[in-house]
Amino acid sequence: MADTPVVATLHAEGAKALIERIRALRAEVPRFVLEVPGEPKKLTPTATLDDGFMESASASIQKSPELETASGTDANTLRDSFGYALAYDAAVLEAFAFARSLAHTVRVQRATAGASALDIYAIAQRFAKRKNGAEFVPHVEDMRRKLKRGKKRKTTSEPAPVPPATKTP
Repeated sequence: MADTPVVATLHAEGAKALIERIRALRAEVPRFVLEVPGEPKKLTPTATLDDGFMESASASIQKSPELETASGTDANTLRDSFGYALAYDAAVLEAFAFARSLAHTVRVQRATAGASALDIYAIAQRFAKRKNGAEFVPHVEDMRRKLKRGKKRKTTSEPAPVPPATKTP
């Protein structure tokens, strides 16, 4: 019995094509930037500023050339970046909704296959108990071994309690 899972090439090709289309979307998003580890945490303080604050800053810089020079940006650039964020935020929500639904779809299909596999195991166990069911015995033993391997074991004993800390004078 091989431990190598069977890969359905029909589905693998479809999944590969979908991945390629998803990756191609990167080119369609202006200013697209790949995430760098640690960067989201660094961006959070400035990316979560209040919308009204952003508009106030934009109005302030528009009235003062000195403020524009000192800040290194102008009202149009600030408003453009803010407008971009507002517009593409809806696309982010849609992408996450798609990802959640795709993950659920995969889970449903895996559960369907799992339910069928458990049915097959139960039927094979019954067949293996029959007089002419010797051919099913190795399959049932293999499935039983793999089913047990996949289950997480629970500890039967509780860990020893930690003694309370005592202060020495």
